[in-house]
This record gives sequence, C-alpha cells and structure tokens, in this order.
Amino acid sequence: MNYKKISFFGFERFFIAICIAVSAVNLIISFLVAGYWYDKSTVIPYPVLLIISFILLEFILYAVINAMSEIGSQLDKKNVKIQKASQKKEDVTISIPETSKSAAAVSDKDVQDNAISVESEQEEPVSPKVTKDLSASEVPPVVSQGSVERSESITKLLNLSAEEKRKKREKFIQGRKELMEAYIRGIMKPLLPEADIDALWLEYKQWIESSTYQPTSRLWKWKEKVTSRDVRHLTWNIAKRMGMENGYGTKTCGRFIKTMFPDLCIKRDGSQCTEDYLANNLLEEKDTDFIKIDKPDPNSIAFHFGEKQIKQVN
Repeated sequence: MNYKKISFFGFERFFIAICIAVSAVNLIISFLVAGYWYDKSTVIPYPVLLIISFILLEFILYAVINAMSEIGSQLDKKNVKIQKASQKKEDVTISIPETSKSAAAVSDKDVQDNAISVESEQEEPVSPKVTKDLSASEVPPVVSQGSVERSESITKLLNLSAEEKRKKREKFIQGRKELMEAYIRGIMKPLLPEADIDALWLEYKQWIESSTYQPTSRLWKWKEKVTSRDVRHLTWNIAKRMGMENGYGTKTCGRFIKTMFPDLCIKRDGSQCTEDYLANNLLEEKDTDFIKIDKPDPNSIAFHFGEKQIKQVN
C-alpha cells in the first residue's frame, strides 16, 4: 500500500504513521493539560477542556508538519537542480565537423559551375500568372448591391423607430398636460373665480414646461379660507407626477410657492414663510385642508381626487 510521504532533510517517512504516533502523544498531553486547567477553574466541564486541548495540539502539529514538509521539498528541489547542472556539464562534448573537401581541393570548374547556376537563378523571369495574382490582390473588395440595400433598410427601420418614440413621447407629454389642467381647474373651481383659475393654470402650465420657470406674484381672490398647506399640496401633487428627480424637487416647489402665493405664505405669528420652511413641510396636512395630498399609484400619473376632494362648505 502506498502512503503519502513527506521528505525532511533527505529522509522518507510515512505520513499516516507519523500522524497516528504523534496524535497519541497529543492525546496523553491533552489529558494532562485538561486536568491542570480543570483544577484551576471548574466553570468549564472537564470533557470540553479535553477536547479543546486536543484540537489545539493537533492544529499545532499540523502547522509544524506543513512547515517541515515545505523545508524538505525546497531542499530536494535544490539537490535536483545541482544534480542536473552537473550532469549537463558531463554530457557536453566538443565535436569537429568532417569536411569532404578542403578549400585547396576546390577546382576551377566547380567555381565556374557555381557562378553559372547563380546567374541562371537571377535571370529567371517572373511568370505572368504570379504577376496577375499580385495585381488582383491590390484591388479592393466590391460591396454587393444586396448588402447596400440591407444597410439602407436597417437605417430606415432605426429612423422609423426613433420617430415613433418621439411621437409617443410628445403624445404622453400632451396627455399629461391636459390631465393636470383638468385637475387644477376642477380642484380650484370652488376656491377661485374663473379668471383667476385661468391665470393660475397659465402659471402652472409654464412651470410644467420648464422647472426653472419663475412665476408672477399676485394676490388671489380666494372664495374660502385657503392656507399655504393647500397650495403646498397642490404643488406637490403636480411635482410628483412631473418627477421630483427631473428638476421638480422640494426646494423647487418651495421657491415656486413662495413666489406664486405671497398672500398665503404667512405664519400665525405674522412672519413670512421661508422657501426652506415650505420645502420641508410640503406634506404637512390637517383635516380642515381644502386640497388633499394625492399620491400617484405606481407607474401612473392619474389623480384620485377631482372636485370630490374639495371640502363641501355648509
């Protein structure tokens, strides 16, 4: 039976025999160590201390054997290299090539024959077939008509696809604008006169078209006791459907509300609401609010509330 062997300083030892012998010694030492520690402290049971001691000793044994094996293998490799180098030196021999004729024995006739053969090789003409092949290789490949037509058809399809995407995008933008106009007009009908609703929609329309638009400040003719919370909800409902990551973030909303509704941006103590205050309190809500927060459903921009959202006045 062939066992794994470990070379250590030129000696061959059977790995399994070594492990069994040393493990037996480790077991005996483990009993002694476990007894010593158990006498010091009885918190840990004796069998646990015995197992821990044996595992630690086995681990140390494994590390030592690996280190010894590595040292032995390095020494063996070094010895093999030295033997190969010495063998190559012994095998090197100096050989002198044999010559059939000496330089002095070369006749004049051989020299003339060699000269004639060289001239005949130099004067040999190139065949017309080779010349034809060389000239043909310089001609660029001809593109077939079919490949050109396929390329043109692919280009048309790509252009058509881009055109369709553009039309769909424009249709979506127009539909979204119409939806928001209907929402604003419906939500504001009980709160503002018709003329003010038209002016309000024009301001929001330009903001929808460009998030950097600065609205015109004006005093609105409110029919009810509207607060800044109502216009904060209205602006947030619009911004959320425009995409707050597309330039309609909370700071943009706060700036828009501050400029658009100066008469509503006043606190109870008479101080002005700052843009940061409005931006940080867009979702502040009370039961008495006329305009409620309208969170859109996933993958949808539809509004849940129309005129039904408006608080009915007794």
